[in-house]
Amino acid sequence: MGADAAVVIDDEALRGAEALLTAKVLAAAIGREQFDLVIAGTESTDGYSGVVPQQMAELLGMPALTYARKVTVADGAATIEQQSAGGYNEVTSPLPALVTVTAGAVEPRYPTFKGIMAAKSKPVDEVTIADLGIDAGAVGWAGGGQEIVAIEPAPAREAGEVIEDEGDAHERIVAFLDELKVL
Repeated sequence: MGADAAVVIDDEALRGAEALLTAKVLAAAIGREQFDLVIAGTESTDGYSGVVPQQMAELLGMPALTYARKVTVADGAATIEQQSAGGYNEVTSPLPALVTVTAGAVEPRYPTFKGIMAAKSKPVDEVTIADLGIDAGAVGWAGGGQEIVAIEPAPAREAGEVIEDEGDAHERIVAFLDELKVL
């Protein structure tokens, strides 16, 4: 959708990479390019951690403007409308900066046939972690510091207790919550 070039990072060593290692790899790839603004989603659909963009910004030594519903760039600065529980905050930062956008922040543009054909001639740089100067022993399952030891189905939900109110239901609910150490 208007990109001049693309970079694909494809390496078997990345299997099992956790959030920080993913951020290091992406920051290394981004750091090879000239840029003023890095735009990312708020979180991925596979890990849902929501921390990778902020980690990338820290590794690249730039500010992160998060949860943007609208972005404007002018006079060497990025300004966003940051989505919040009560509406939005206006946040400004000098460039270069990283911005995370929320769903609905932009309206998708669908490619035309001409655009699809033009995209075929754009350069796509395919790199490995070695190309980025990252040791294969430091990423993926080998360097993640974590290990999946088992995968089990979630236990079936048990039926809850039905409390019929005979004037003391509130006391029974408070006792139940106290037993769970919620109160």
